[in-house]
Amino acid sequence: MPAILKNTQFLRLWGNQILLQVAFNMSNFTALLIIADRTHSPFIQAQFYTALTIPAIIFGLIAGPIVDMTERKRLMLITDFLLIILFFLYIFAVESIPLLLLIAFLTSSVARFFIPAEAATIPLVVDKNILHHANSFFLFTLMGSVLLGYALAGPIIQLFGGLRTPGEIAPFILSSIFLIIGFILRLSLAKIEIKKPDVWGDSLVGKTFILFAQTVMEVKSNIKISLPLALLVFVELIVGLLSVLLLEYVRRYLALPLTSITYVLMLPLVAGLVIGVSVLGKIEHMYGRKKPILIALFAIGIVLVAMGIAPIYLDSFVTRIIGTSISFIMGILIVVIAVNARTILQVNSKEEMHGRIFSFLDVLIALATPIPVLVTGLLADSVSILATLMAFGTVVIALTYLGHKIILRK
Repeated sequence: MPAILKNTQFLRLWGNQILLQVAFNMSNFTALLIIADRTHSPFIQAQFYTALTIPAIIFGLIAGPIVDMTERKRLMLITDFLLIILFFLYIFAVESIPLLLLIAFLTSSVARFFIPAEAATIPLVVDKNILHHANSFFLFTLMGSVLLGYALAGPIIQLFGGLRTPGEIAPFILSSIFLIIGFILRLSLAKIEIKKPDVWGDSLVGKTFILFAQTVMEVKSNIKISLPLALLVFVELIVGLLSVLLLEYVRRYLALPLTSITYVLMLPLVAGLVIGVSVLGKIEHMYGRKKPILIALFAIGIVLVAMGIAPIYLDSFVTRIIGTSISFIMGILIVVIAVNARTILQVNSKEEMHGRIFSFLDVLIALATPIPVLVTGLLADSVSILATLMAFGTVVIALTYLGHKIILRK
């Protein structure tokens, strides 16, 4: 048994994360299904995603300082309690699109506080020599919960009658139950002692501004922090770009219905994540953290180009096999980059700055990903999906080559 699974503090933290993330994604997808059923409007559906994104920009700047100044267990219990209430309120909002959007905005706002709080707590309950194991488990849960939450929502709704019946509120009830169990798990955590930042002033607003300014200066001056932040933003960007392209890729070039994306691409991706988590320790022991990141970046560029080239020269059946294989490989590569980057970030940032660093990451992702994702969608519509994949893969290879000395030396 891995040493990390003998750490009861970590298991409570991880158990809460599993329940919370599955509930969060299941409720979000259920709300989106209800909005789609009531409006049939992609524009209003886009507003729902906007409601989930905007809080990262609004609250991300203040969430980090608050996380670093507040006792972690108390803060996480408060966020859990608020989410229980908000998910339960979804039940009474199914006939009101504005209310659904408002609750989505509020749940995402609360998430801006618990996400950096969890990430900043891991190094406090886990020894440094197994920190990469903890990050592997958390990353796997973070990505797997999206798939599981989305996969559960539809069948649960259908089981209890379908949309426009009591079945559409069943996922919200189940999510509230998950969060209550998670709250109990969180309650059993021992008090987590933190090293609070030394900041002068009496005003909370003033302290928050000073702490945020300190974070910006630290990120600008310390490449051991700025580089892993950039790598983590890159991973989120990859996920966002693929989410825009893959549904239509499956329909056009794999000649399969859209729903088949789950078993053709998503399940192999999860399998790759599992394998990546299981072999990451050995890879790190043999090659360190920097070289595997560099190789993984090159490999992502190559597989993106391969996805673009395959349908041009091969039939749909062979392209399916290649697409499934690439999805599996992509899962491994994402683990190598994201887990190593998170571990480097936690090891090289000051303990009293962990909350602010991960909150700053939240802001960077919210600022950096929407425009490239929109541009990718535009290029895919106006040029072609295959050309977009090949162009993006080429850019990744070129940027990795230009920056490889920075990655290896710093």
